[in-house]
Amino acid sequence: MRGNLTALLDLDAMLHIVANVQYSAGNRDKSLEVKQHVQRFVSNICTNATKKDVIMFYQKAGHTNFRNTILPEYKGHRTTSDAIACWKPTILETFKELGAVGLQHIESDDAQSILAQHIGYDKVVIVTADKDMIQVPTMIYNPFKGKLSAPDRWGNYSVYEANRFFWKQVLAGDPTDMPSSMCGIEGIGMGKAEKICDEQAPFMEIIQKAYTKKYGAKEGLTRAVRTYRMVRLLKLEGNAYINEQAQAELEWLLEGHKDYVISTNRPDVFAPDPTNLFT
Repeated sequence: MRGNLTALLDLDAMLHIVANVQYSAGNRDKSLEVKQHVQRFVSNICTNATKKDVIMFYQKAGHTNFRNTILPEYKGHRTTSDAIACWKPTILETFKELGAVGLQHIESDDAQSILAQHIGYDKVVIVTADKDMIQVPTMIYNPFKGKLSAPDRWGNYSVYEANRFFWKQVLAGDPTDMPSSMCGIEGIGMGKAEKICDEQAPFMEIIQKAYTKKYGAKEGLTRAVRTYRMVRLLKLEGNAYINEQAQAELEWLLEGHKDYVISTNRPDVFAPDPTNLFT
């Protein structure tokens, strides 16, 4: 039952929602109203998500993303809106006061992915608006669109569905956050990737064939590996490519939640890094 699950809540979307709502309403200086907005929002979400415990995550000010060491252009096009500039410090302060886990080098969705596996995919519900979380074979609740209690806010994804979604991302990349000239196969979006993944072959073979056809073996391998590392959410294993700061934060996160180790049911959702894919 949902009420018996530990909720893993990504607060980063809430930052943008609250900041924009308050700023659009003309609030430029009433920090108490913003804090109360966040507190009510979090309380309502937690009530709908679970009756058990909640672990919340947010990215701290000055966050340095390990993915930028792989691809410096990652999210480089994003600009800070007036609403965020006005209210981000107050909202982040409120997150901290609520006991949320502040992250400096990994992203909130990475933390959710890691702890979902750490605690047990059948023991958690991931609370997020991020479609990337379909990579994780567990219950997912999106409270950020529509009514908080609406039944279509919920999804439950199998290992196969999570695996398939991930490999579609490897084919398509993520042009929202990374240049299509460097990641994914140009001309392939998630719709076309869906059809490609219908081929009767292992996903790794599908990736090899598609990248080789477009770029040749050498360039195809480079792009496939880069895209894999950019779109893959971190797990308990297979993170050798991340930098030392991210690795240290990952270990700190697990140490801080070691009492939650309650499941040994940790299916290997993804194939390993495809470094030797084309050899």
